[in-house]
Amino acid sequence: MARDADIVVVGAGVVGAATARALAGTFATVVLLERLELGHDRGSSHGTSRIFRLNYPDERYVRMAQAADAAWRELERERGEQLVARHGSLDIGPVARGTARALSACGVPFETLSSAEVGSRWALRLDPGETAVLQADGGILLADRAHRALLASASEHGVQVHERAPAVSLALERRAVRVTLEHDEISARAVVVAAGAWAPRLLAEVGVELPVVPTRETVIHLGLDGHGAPPSVIDWARTPRPGAGIARTGQAAYALASPGVGLKAGLHHSGPVADPDDDTTPDDQVADWVTAWASERFEGLGGVEQIETCLYTNTADESFVLERHGRVVVGAACSGHGFKFAPVVGRTLAALAREAAS
Repeated sequence: MARDADIVVVGAGVVGAATARALAGTFATVVLLERLELGHDRGSSHGTSRIFRLNYPDERYVRMAQAADAAWRELERERGEQLVARHGSLDIGPVARGTARALSACGVPFETLSSAEVGSRWALRLDPGETAVLQADGGILLADRAHRALLASASEHGVQVHERAPAVSLALERRAVRVTLEHDEISARAVVVAAGAWAPRLLAEVGVELPVVPTRETVIHLGLDGHGAPPSVIDWARTPRPGAGIARTGQAAYALASPGVGLKAGLHHSGPVADPDDDTTPDDQVADWVTAWASERFEGLGGVEQIETCLYTNTADESFVLERHGRVVVGAACSGHGFKFAPVVGRTLAALAREAAS
């Protein structure tokens, strides 16, 4: 491993990989460090799928998603493989009205569908009188494939990628940042910390407070018989009632295609506060509620095939933290909706890193 580097990126999840790729070729030595194995399942970047959508009630995120859409298409052309499966993205419930306004303001085409129109297109049930907003460019990111594509592109353009190389501590020096590993250390002109739920304790050592709360979210995968891939669904109309045995009743239920299985589903922001180094036990009560919700909304569901967890690193308003503190750049807090934005976030963090190293 290089003892000196221009830029060190700590964390090789999707954001760190995208940042390293955006830095490739601009400096002699860019090092990307991953504390566990690449693609591990203890963080926020594992699994086969993530929702890809332009559907947001906030125009800022719509425009950011448009930029990310272009960036994923560019990476698809570079790698010669599909990374986004465009099954469509469907919003149900009161937030959908704001989504329609934001999409319209950004010039993004969409349809507003009645419950009957939804039922005629997919094996989906809406209540009489419910409507949904469909945006056809949405669907899923093939998450593990997209993550590997970013890592491969970064490596092929000169980034040194090291797995099982946890950054133990950071220390500011006169014109550098010292990154201490378990059995080595690197002196870098600048460091990007994109370590997800592990970031706060690392950043605290260089005087950077990261006001985030990590939570561990439960996700289920169910069989889906004979209906093809569904659109990605965010159901803002259904959450558990208080007293249903779920500590945090969440913001919305969601479902998306689970390649090779059928349907992946969860309850957004329902998980407990978590330490990223603790065990990854799913919440059975959340899993049971999500299973019942999915069975109510989707026809042809089979049984639960898999239950897993995923870490969210949350800010109070679900915005991202992309900032520079001298020679330390912070890329954190995707708040459970950041995977789709990785190429755009990576470019932003790379620009900050170039400033920090100058």
